[in-house]
Amino acid sequence: MPRALWTAWVWAVIILSTEGASDQASSLSCDPTGVCDGHSRSLNSIPSGLTAGVKSLDLSNNEITYVGNRDLQRCVNLKTLRLGANEIHTVEEDSFFHLRNLEYLDLSYNRLSNLSSSWFRSLYVLKFLNLLGNLYKTLGETSLFSHLPNLRTLKVGNSNSFTEIHEKDFTGLTFLEELEISAQNLQIYVPKSLKSIQNISHLILHLKQPVLLVDILVDIVSSLDCLELRDTNLHTFHFSEASISEMSTSVKKLIFRNVQFTDESFVEVVKLFNYVSGILEVEFDDCTHDGIGDFGALSLDRIRHLGNVETLTIRKLHIPQFFLFHDLSSIYPLTGRVKRVTIENSKVFLVPCLLSQHLKSLEYLDLSENLMSEETLKNSACKDAWPFLQTLVLRQNRLKSLEKTGELLLTLENLNSLDISKNNFLSMPETCQWPGKMKQLNLSSTRIHSLTQCLPQTLEILDVSNNNLDSFSLILPQLKELYISRNKLKALPDASFLPVLSVMRISRNIINTFSKEQLDSFQQLKTLEAGGNNFICSCDFLSFTQGQQALGRVLVDWPDDYRCDPPSHVRGQRVQDARLSLSECHRAAVVSAACCALFLLLLLTGVLCHRFHGLWYMKMMWAWLQAKRKPRKAPRRDICYDAFVSYSERDSYWVENLMVQELEHFNPPFKLCLHKRDFIPGKWIIDNIIDSIEKSHKTIFVLSENFVKSEWCKYELDFSHFRLFDENNDAAILILLEPIDKKAIPQRFCKLRKIMNTKTYLEWPVDETQQEGFWLNLRAAIRS
Repeated sequence: MPRALWTAWVWAVIILSTEGASDQASSLSCDPTGVCDGHSRSLNSIPSGLTAGVKSLDLSNNEITYVGNRDLQRCVNLKTLRLGANEIHTVEEDSFFHLRNLEYLDLSYNRLSNLSSSWFRSLYVLKFLNLLGNLYKTLGETSLFSHLPNLRTLKVGNSNSFTEIHEKDFTGLTFLEELEISAQNLQIYVPKSLKSIQNISHLILHLKQPVLLVDILVDIVSSLDCLELRDTNLHTFHFSEASISEMSTSVKKLIFRNVQFTDESFVEVVKLFNYVSGILEVEFDDCTHDGIGDFGALSLDRIRHLGNVETLTIRKLHIPQFFLFHDLSSIYPLTGRVKRVTIENSKVFLVPCLLSQHLKSLEYLDLSENLMSEETLKNSACKDAWPFLQTLVLRQNRLKSLEKTGELLLTLENLNSLDISKNNFLSMPETCQWPGKMKQLNLSSTRIHSLTQCLPQTLEILDVSNNNLDSFSLILPQLKELYISRNKLKALPDASFLPVLSVMRISRNIINTFSKEQLDSFQQLKTLEAGGNNFICSCDFLSFTQGQQALGRVLVDWPDDYRCDPPSHVRGQRVQDARLSLSECHRAAVVSAACCALFLLLLLTGVLCHRFHGLWYMKMMWAWLQAKRKPRKAPRRDICYDAFVSYSERDSYWVENLMVQELEHFNPPFKLCLHKRDFIPGKWIIDNIIDSIEKSHKTIFVLSENFVKSEWCKYELDFSHFRLFDENNDAAILILLEPIDKKAIPQRFCKLRKIMNTKTYLEWPVDETQQEGFWLNLRAAIRS
């Protein structure tokens, strides 16, 4: 069993295995760090047998109904406890008493009808507490949170039964990062109930009606940074200037989420911006304006501006009576101080020229996911429109012509950042006109397939991600950041085109390699993201990437996003982990070594052939093959000679002057075959030898020292070695012309040496008196 699995198993045993452990304990899964997951396991009680090893316990989304004093008493190191979305209706007084290290407690969406301060009296380090969605009507008779000095996030209330907030409810809390109160049916708010909290970073209020909203604002306006109002119908909202006009305010941001306005209530909200002077940012998210924009008949004319509001964000604004809506000219004068405006996904197709001209302080404008086109943009970006605008975002609108878009924006002399991504430009013209201060351009997801000189030379940041680009060959001398991911590039751009580039993101293209030289050519490059490509893990590439310890400081997505494609045996592996064989990485050296080895082998083979007569064996094999094509024995009618004489040229005197005289002039004469006179001219000599032996009754070998040294005698003897000796007949006649040391006979003539040892051969006598007998014996041998 792997060590990690073994450790996890041991921890599970330690945490869950005690006497009397519940069968439900098997539904928990715990890791070695003490994190136990038991959510959505249909548990109806807290598993028994939990120990001090548990540090995080998730039992959410089960059917637990009861938390007893003894259920968690041994979990003294528990830091996180999630019991949300169960059926808990009872928590005993000391259920959490032993959890002195608990930092996170979630009891939301259960059936708790009463809350007790005794639950929390020992939770000194608790930072997060969620009590949302239970059945209680109030937060108890005494202060629940007086023993929680470190609490930073608190969520209380429910959407139905929670109706009262009293002064004691938040006593003891001095600072909260986030307070969420769900009180859709709030009926009673006792003044100063929230005032005891000295500082709240973010307050989220779920109120169905705004009846008590102003009373709550009076208490928190001096201690709150951000107020978020959710799910509220402000149709009847009325703001009283007298209530907070003389108080210092700290609220910097207002968020309206899923809130409904009328023309009248919108004016009341605008009044609020004026009197809560610290508000710098206002956000409307998924709100509905149930009106026709008829603000002229209201008291809006008495309001000169939106207070100190600098940032206005509107997302998903719904206007059911949009086609009856007025021209909004009555609110134009209020916009003069606004510096940042975001209107997303709200079906905006036009910003009237007059409104654009009133936005004299505007520096940032985001009109993403709307219906802007070149025709309406011409009216919006009219003369004197947005005079200080620096950033314009027109992402995902209905722009189609890059050339026309650039021309329409020439009126924006201070524009330096333009986002026109997710528009369907498709192509890029050769030349364009742009505002003179353009430094940042976003053309991502515009379906363009090539880049031209249309791009401004002043660019410092360019984003052309997610297009159909297969190359980048533009010279942009001031470009510092290039985002070109999700295209079809096969290689890194030429560094000479981008001399000051410091950031390049080129992931998910079809790049298969890059080298140290390429990276070094980008002299100022500090960040490169090139993962998600199909890299060819060649030896050079692996050597470069694995050998550069500092590569991780430049490649921000190294090493996890760098994977090998070919070779197949490392496909899918991280480049950092891939290993190739010696033969793959040093092919030239391996080929050289193989050639050297082959040369040495051939040299050794030549030496061995010379030493052990290998050439002779090859010649013999050829002769044997030649002989195999002929009949084993020539028919009698094909015999033309009584004997074929094989001899050395140096012994020709003896053969031609003695033996020929004695045999061919004898009565009856013998017909001899001599190579000098009987070989057919022009015929291959080997074939002459073979044919002569085949057509001769006998073959006479005149053996001498000269014979042994003669190359052609060897051929003749070679063939005889196969053809005659192997047939076990007496066709060969050996004449020993002079004494020969048997050791001088080559080892390859093993049968000849054997025959000389076992059969009688004729020796030429030096004594003349014995020569007559020699000729007599030779004639008898030929006739036999």
